[in-house]
Amino acid sequence: MAPASDARRDTAREFAVRFADEAFADAADALSADGREAVVDAYPDGLAAGNLDAEDALEQFWYGLYGQYGAFEGVDSVTVDGDEVAVELAFADGRHVLELSVEDGAVTDFALPSEYESPAYADRGAFTESEVTVDADDVDLGGVLAVPDGDDPFPGVVLVHGAGIHDTDGGATRILEDFAWGLASEGVAVLRYEKRLHDHEVPAEEYTLDTVVVDDAVAAVNELAAADPVDEDSVFVAGHSQGGMAAPRIAERHGGVAGVVSLDGAADNELDPEDVSVPFLRYGMDPEGDLDEEQEAQLEAQREEFRRVAAGELGPDEEFMGKPGRWFESVQEYHPGETAERLDAPTFVAKAGRVDEDVQPEIAAFHAERLEKWRALDLPEGSRVEFYEDVGHYFKEGREPTTMAHLHFADSVAEYVVSDIAEWVETVADA
Repeated sequence: MAPASDARRDTAREFAVRFADEAFADAADALSADGREAVVDAYPDGLAAGNLDAEDALEQFWYGLYGQYGAFEGVDSVTVDGDEVAVELAFADGRHVLELSVEDGAVTDFALPSEYESPAYADRGAFTESEVTVDADDVDLGGVLAVPDGDDPFPGVVLVHGAGIHDTDGGATRILEDFAWGLASEGVAVLRYEKRLHDHEVPAEEYTLDTVVVDDAVAAVNELAAADPVDEDSVFVAGHSQGGMAAPRIAERHGGVAGVVSLDGAADNELDPEDVSVPFLRYGMDPEGDLDEEQEAQLEAQREEFRRVAAGELGPDEEFMGKPGRWFESVQEYHPGETAERLDAPTFVAKAGRVDEDVQPEIAAFHAERLEKWRALDLPEGSRVEFYEDVGHYFKEGREPTTMAHLHFADSVAEYVVSDIAEWVETVADA
């Protein structure tokens, strides 16, 4: 009789090969009930669109690995330690370890851990970080200030989060930390801070764009401008996604900002109730848009909710996507592009657009439309609109088709995006 370790090794290897070869139903068949639950639980919070079962989660994980490492080439090694088995998967451009537990011929636990590595362009000897506090009137928000070494004063940038509940680093993607360390390495002081929702509740009756995002960002700009090493006349606000959409409003409210950076933020918040396609919903459920009957029903239900939002039919206290109707009303009443046009400060727009046009044509069209809306604006002198076709929404490179799962494994923000922004900030500050 073969040793138990050999049986576990064989079971783990067979599961890994089925998974990596895209035989997701067959791989799911090798899972126990606990194993199926473990696969779903292992999928990162905030990356899923719609309800996932074990087979769906395995498919999403596969696309994430492919987006980072390319095609699967084989199993490199299988290491058994009691019930635990580590399977090293080899891909065209790297390796990743799949951690399993195997009992009675079935996979009972599943993990695909991913460790963050700081970007190579971050010179940790070129700047110093310190903890600061942003006085947001009713609450104090923790922050981190990165100050370059050398002769001050330095231009400064406040980083504003995208949607969701984020810490100072920008959640699991660490997008804010990447930008902070990259910019500080190039001579720009950077303040990043905890989003209010990270540790503080906002009552539903107060839940608006200003209360959740803008007011705190204005306070952060004040904090940065008051820092001794920072040139108070050369302070910029840079926001990602939702923060990029809000950045012109933050600059207008503050009144003394030298420039605005919108990192894949929208120029227009208007929704057409007659044309609510929301392409990211479909491809979030399946990267190639191939939905089953249950997923199509989920998609239509979500589209109907978006239509109601677009038509102004959502009540102020009625929730959608975890937010009350008054939030959506406050967002739709604000026009980012028009606000950017009337600022006395220039705007740098960094539009991401990595997509497989053949597999995800609706997303490609979505990117093109958002880019054209920025380019059509009459922005102040010194503004720039750049399109980065090789990076996704979080400015990380990868393979197509674009998936949120890729973020679980992705490298850092692309160096050339950080360098472009640093160069623009320095140019505007010196003007």
